[in-house]
Amino acid sequence: MDGLSVNDYKKIQGYIYDKLGIDVDEKKKETVTTKIVKLMRRHGMKTPDEYINYVTRTSDSEMMQEFFNEITTNTTEFFREVAHFDYIRSSINKIIDEIPRIKKDGEIRLWSAPCSSGEEPVTLAVVLKECLPHWINIKILATDISEKILYKAVKGVYTENECRGISNQYLLKYFDKNKNGFYEVNSDIKKVITYRLFNLMDDFNFAKGFDIIFCRNLMIYQNNEVQEKLVNKLYNQLVANGLFFIGHSESMLNKKHKFKYVQTAVYKK
Repeated sequence: MDGLSVNDYKKIQGYIYDKLGIDVDEKKKETVTTKIVKLMRRHGMKTPDEYINYVTRTSDSEMMQEFFNEITTNTTEFFREVAHFDYIRSSINKIIDEIPRIKKDGEIRLWSAPCSSGEEPVTLAVVLKECLPHWINIKILATDISEKILYKAVKGVYTENECRGISNQYLLKYFDKNKNGFYEVNSDIKKVITYRLFNLMDDFNFAKGFDIIFCRNLMIYQNNEVQEKLVNKLYNQLVANGLFFIGHSESMLNKKHKFKYVQTAVYKK
């Protein structure tokens, strides 16, 4: 297999870090090389160096998106790290009381970033449908850097194996089973989720703040400096008393931030 020289790998490491904020160390070199060679051959290029030189210098958005699709990791499942959803369910009255805007506007606003293939925002929608007063509208923004994975999320169709974390009660209530045995998220859930292509490394500022932000299992791929910048950018997008959820394997230690600790992997503005 065509290999990556030391200089090639350093160049692609820098590019991934600049664009995605992700560190790919030497342990990932073989995996990254395999993906680079796959893309190189797809475009009829002769060497990894030729592909790397092109993708790191091009303004071709489709080429860049294809690279992001290939290089990013999309591990997710329904009700992953279930303690987070249990917390929302058990604390929903407190959340509503502490964020007056929810009652005032009759809506709760959430952001799932990155959302991968949609399991996280769908889970959030199901949980909120089950525990929120019926008059409060649910608005979930679900974003990811990968156009390919967002396509799957928008379709909202999952295999039986992918749905193994969902109770039969919720499958019957919030999914429709098609003739091929796949489960499709029903319209009640689809209509509360908006999927968008989005890079968290970009500068951003939303006109209306969020009540809850989920940013789980992204920081494990980033160094402390990038993590700290991201945490504070997301802090600024939350309303007062808004909640911030990170992955259970992630940490807020060694970062300057203004969040208040609530419980494991849950923080409050």
